[in-house]
Amino acid sequence: MIRHATRGATATLDLDFLASRIVPWRSFSQRSSTPLKLKVLADDDQVVPSLPSTSSSAVDPARLISKLDLQLQQFHGVRVGKLTDSQVELFNRAILSLRAATQPADLRKAWTVWGELKKRRMLQFFGPSQYNMCSRIILAVCEDADARDTWEQLDRNAVEEIAVGAAAGGSTDGLKAYMLSSIRRNDPAIVHKLYERYRAVLGEKVSWRDVDDMEADEGGSFNASDSFRFSAETLVRGDILLAEVTAHAMQNDFAAAFRSCLQTSIRLSPHGVKGFLEQLNSDDLRQKVAEYVRRLEVARLVARPAAFSRQLANLTRDNASLLLEKLYAAIIEGLLGHDPWLTVANTDIGRGSLIPIPEFAWASFITGFMRCRRTDLAEKLWDDMVRFGVQPTVAMWTALIDGYGELKAVKQVLSTWDIMCQQGITPDAMAYRALIHGLYHANHPQDAFREFRLFQSKVSKSPLSFQESAVRVVYNTVLHGLLFQSLEPEANAVLDNMQAKGPKPDIVTFNTFLRYYARQNQLKAFANVLDTIERTGLVGDVFTFSIVLSALLKIRDDAPQIMLNLMAKHGVQPNATTLTAIIDHQMRTQTDDGLRSALQLLTKMELNEVPDAQPNDITYTSILSGIHRGKWLRREAAEEYRRLIWGRMRARDITPKRTTYNILIKACLENSQPEGVLDAMRYYRDMVRRRISMSNDTWYIILHALVSRGEWALANELVEDIQRSGFTPAGALLDLMMRVRKHMAQKAKLGPAGYI
Repeated sequence: MIRHATRGATATLDLDFLASRIVPWRSFSQRSSTPLKLKVLADDDQVVPSLPSTSSSAVDPARLISKLDLQLQQFHGVRVGKLTDSQVELFNRAILSLRAATQPADLRKAWTVWGELKKRRMLQFFGPSQYNMCSRIILAVCEDADARDTWEQLDRNAVEEIAVGAAAGGSTDGLKAYMLSSIRRNDPAIVHKLYERYRAVLGEKVSWRDVDDMEADEGGSFNASDSFRFSAETLVRGDILLAEVTAHAMQNDFAAAFRSCLQTSIRLSPHGVKGFLEQLNSDDLRQKVAEYVRRLEVARLVARPAAFSRQLANLTRDNASLLLEKLYAAIIEGLLGHDPWLTVANTDIGRGSLIPIPEFAWASFITGFMRCRRTDLAEKLWDDMVRFGVQPTVAMWTALIDGYGELKAVKQVLSTWDIMCQQGITPDAMAYRALIHGLYHANHPQDAFREFRLFQSKVSKSPLSFQESAVRVVYNTVLHGLLFQSLEPEANAVLDNMQAKGPKPDIVTFNTFLRYYARQNQLKAFANVLDTIERTGLVGDVFTFSIVLSALLKIRDDAPQIMLNLMAKHGVQPNATTLTAIIDHQMRTQTDDGLRSALQLLTKMELNEVPDAQPNDITYTSILSGIHRGKWLRREAAEEYRRLIWGRMRARDITPKRTTYNILIKACLENSQPEGVLDAMRYYRDMVRRRISMSNDTWYIILHALVSRGEWALANELVEDIQRSGFTPAGALLDLMMRVRKHMAQKAKLGPAGYI
């Protein structure tokens, strides 16, 4: 690489039972197609809003009831209004006629009912059951090939309008069947027409819903929550979008398919895609649509920089080298494939058919590959950048230097730095941080401090060229390196310089000293740092209080209470979140003292000695994860503590969820001893016994670890479990399963020799 551097909730509505007044229901598509987004309550929020006291003279009971009724109707997606008794009778008769038109499917009769209700503006009162009846009629009509071939224009109009209306109401089977029949007849234009009508109707429903909400706000009767506002983009159903993508694939128009996907927020699930592909009547088309779907997922990710950045950060955090490699390969294919859809040019995504790769992606991939110790992939990426004409930025160089630094490859750190400077790249503060950290990490403190002096000189000569926050990061890195090397006088000199000339120390600065003095048992110096924090007006964070707890445990039995008092002194109100974070930090020390302090803090939470800080499933999971992670506890002790924590969870009726098991399984597999696999498989079997639904992430965590450890027999058993479960694997999980099968097949060919 271096050699190339120089170049919603559904409520069923049955109107048959209504008498003198009907609550007029409008479209339930919001509830049936998308789960409701509920507001996340803060600690001081009330689940049930406070009502005025009954003694208040200002309360008008009739007006209050009217407000509550209005709120309930808005919550259920109802157009507020009243119908006369005759209108209710007419509506109920129409529904009976519609029900009769379902057995057998009578399109003309259904169209008559639909038209009558539409003329009287009563379709808005349809609920899920009515839309479902309409959709079933269209489905049956579309499945009757003989009848479809003799359709008149009237029939086609009826099918299109009813299918689209029912789909917008949440029942998409009919519209999907009509779109599939058009695909089989090689008529993608009809599919596009239906899709546009579908999106238009969804938009109309959202529009008049927003009008209702505004009218309610203006009237002052109540303030409609944004939690229940929707947009057409969030309501498009996956099967309908798949039909639209298929129509674009038939026309070899990937750019149009991408635009359609970008207009929605729906994710195409592997299970839904598989079911849809099975309904296509051409193997070639199936293969083409599957390829489009795969490319569209990557394209949409690349086109949304924030989501793309999060995905890369998550994969890097999890050391998911296989997924990183697969994602990068998909991007390279998008640049070099027979039908390119990506570009390195900084063009507007709305112009042309090529999607630009964000500049940050190159640096993020380098960071990910280097953290996963895949220097070969990082070098390949660098060569690819040169081939595509991408000019390496300082962020890309920094990512490379930082990666070599983490690997303690000091020679590569220095040579990369030299080449970067030779290329005319001006190092910024973060580049210096990477260089200095790499030198300290590789046990070259003198070289690191020399580079720090050069950095100080540059900052003093051109202070406006560096942000203070970035400069502070460099200083904190130096302090960490000096104290790690036990160079306390030099570290204090740097701190004095920060206090006198800047950058001003932050809580990270003082946490670094607290951690050092705690490990050195210099409690007087430790106390002086705490006093300095208070004098400067800084507020401690989770790490501050966790360090204090660890230090005091060595000398005081009441260390947790002292820590809580210190939090109060700093104006920090302890709650379940902050205390759980402190417990997690203690468990990650993997020491007996850390475990003891975590259990003491847990006991205080359980006994309600800390108000509003009851332990939750995350609290207990943090302790269990710490017990399983690594081999710092004797097996017997670990098992005893494990039973203790699970018993305390059961006593509080805390039931483990899938995410709980995922975290515990991952922690077990971080233990390199055989017991780690045994504990992970025990949790896995407990999930099976409790019938907790498995997802792609659960299977992948276990299978990836088993393959990495060479536990091929167990991995093969897991593959068989996945296949028996009926779960549809996709992506990296499917690749892993195929890898296991291939390995076992090769061993079988070798016979007994393959197991030696």
